[in-house]
Amino acid sequence: MAHSEHSEYREELGGEHPHSYDHSEPHYSLIAILGGITVILLIFVGIGIQFYYESTQESAVYERVLSQPSWQLQDLRNKEQWEQTHYSYWDKAKGTVRIPIDQAMKTVVQEMAEGRTKYPTNAYAVKTAAELAAAGAAVSQPGAAAAQAAQDSGVKSSPNVQQPSVPQQPVK
Repeated sequence: MAHSEHSEYREELGGEHPHSYDHSEPHYSLIAILGGITVILLIFVGIGIQFYYESTQESAVYERVLSQPSWQLQDLRNKEQWEQTHYSYWDKAKGTVRIPIDQAMKTVVQEMAEGRTKYPTNAYAVKTAAELAAAGAAVSQPGAAAAQAAQDSGVKSSPNVQQPSVPQQPVK
């Protein structure tokens, strides 16, 4: 009879080899918990790597492109600064001049204080329906006919303009 090399273990342990198959059930809950923790950690690591990449990319772009002085932008800013602080002709043929912004603001404040503004900044009364109907009779007939014809023909300012579903009321 041929002896196997592990025959002495079978006799001592009742026929069981010490390196034999484990017949117990695995711990499913422990495996599920460890798998969930691993997935969550992988997600956090992925988010962290993405954040690190984006911040590194932004800092590299800033250092190489945005932080460098642009002579064109500096020239534009110098020209704008000069135009805001100096007098010059806007249209020499018409005699229109440009004044410094500080002087323009002082002039507007002074005109407002004196009550001689050029712009319709005063409040106005909103017309009632009766006043609008009475004013409609005073409209010139050629102008009213042209307005009515344009409205009837469906002419609009742009095909992209949406008409309001509710008529707009003036703000009081």
